[in-house]
Amino acid sequence: MTSELIDTIRRDVAVTDEEAGYILSYFREQQYKRHAVLLRAGEVAHEVFFVLQGALHQFYLDEDGNERTCNFTFEREFVTDLESFSYQTQSPSSIKALETSHCLTIRCVELVDLMKSSPAMAEFFRILVERIAAKSIKRTKSLLSFSPEKQFLELLETAPEIFQRVPQRYIAQYLGIAPESLSRIKKRMMTTTKS
Repeated sequence: MTSELIDTIRRDVAVTDEEAGYILSYFREQQYKRHAVLLRAGEVAHEVFFVLQGALHQFYLDEDGNERTCNFTFEREFVTDLESFSYQTQSPSSIKALETSHCLTIRCVELVDLMKSSPAMAEFFRILVERIAAKSIKRTKSLLSFSPEKQFLELLETAPEIFQRVPQRYIAQYLGIAPESLSRIKKRMMTTTKS
């Protein structure tokens, strides 16, 4: 299963078999039960998680104590609180397993070490961080500019698995709407699609 990590890296950069073995030696396999907390807000994000199997939910609490979903992570994707991980400061967000999840993890100090000794890994993480930043900008624009219906359609188009694997209340939080509003949008969209 760990070859999934190398396959993912090879989509962006060339990695020899020898270097692949070296990269894998830095990662540890971890199993997390459903609802397990991988990162708690207020802690420092010391690890990056690569999902081999499962689904993770990243969220924070707003000033009124309401939970706000900021990210979902599925197979062959990386997640951490990037700000906390990069600067080793307290994380504003938490990460929890939505399903029993099997991940590869690497600690911050080990990743820094690996990027110094592996040009492929350094290049891959540069590309990955750029991709995360672009996704974050796109999401902010979507939240500020698009109607909930348009956001729903965009999510349906780009990540349809979310609707099969994630509880509706988290999807509603992610879209910044009430669960009842999401139900109405889904009902309306289904009716429109059928006619």
